[in-house]
Amino acid sequence: MSTEYRVEAAGSQFTVIDPWGEQVNTYPTERAAKQDIERCKKQDSMYETAKHLVDAAIKAHMQMFEVDRETARNWICSASEVVG
Repeated sequence: MSTEYRVEAAGSQFTVIDPWGEQVNTYPTERAAKQDIERCKKQDSMYETAKHLVDAAIKAHMQMFEVDRETARNWICSASEVVG
């Protein structure tokens, strides 16, 4: 299995396949498919960064209030729903 996004020809169109082998979408041009790969990579990066930030917040909350990870996670997740 590939660890990268890829474009596969699908008749006269082009399909984007994610690193896990799942079809993302189909486009009329290879250029459009490649642009979508860039969008997907950016979203993957934003997701990974957000995970690291949440993990850091949970760890800080654990230390500040001397609580376990599950308790800190619950507080952080609850608070994230009202921040906006």
